[in-house]
Amino acid sequence: MQVERRLLKSISEFSIFKYILVAYLIFFILFVIIFAIVGLIGWAVLASSGMTFEDALNIFMPGLNIGQMLGMFGLNIGGGIIGIIIFIIVGLVASVFAAAFAVLVTWILNVILRITGGIELRFAPQKVIRENTTINVHTQNAAPEKNEKVYQNYDLDKQQ
Repeated sequence: MQVERRLLKSISEFSIFKYILVAYLIFFILFVIIFAIVGLIGWAVLASSGMTFEDALNIFMPGLNIGQMLGMFGLNIGGGIIGIIIFIIVGLVASVFAAAFAVLVTWILNVILRITGGIELRFAPQKVIRENTTINVHTQNAAPEKNEKVYQNYDLDKQQ
């Protein structure tokens, strides 16, 4: 089997930025949704038992006062709407910084690709298998229509 060889010289930084930014934003949205559901279920369980979140933490870690610890750092946000908004803003900013870091890594990779001459990529050729041939009787020239499926062979170990 003949393997098609191509050389990778560089990767577009803007393409990586867009891809990573969208991926991180999707993960962030899923993270917010999952933790919102877990938080609501936990809050409902604690509220039905008459406990507060601080009481539950004191059972597992006695002497730990979350409100006092956050107050020392000036983060008296609590669990209200302001805390949720700050959480979302920090997550969005972190997504942008993570995408910017991916661009930096891509730029470094491009510098390395320029120094070394690139990376050789090997692509297996496509195999075309004809399933059946039908003749269209409604047209005058009766040209056969071919139904073909394209299969990709990724077995690079059996090179000829």
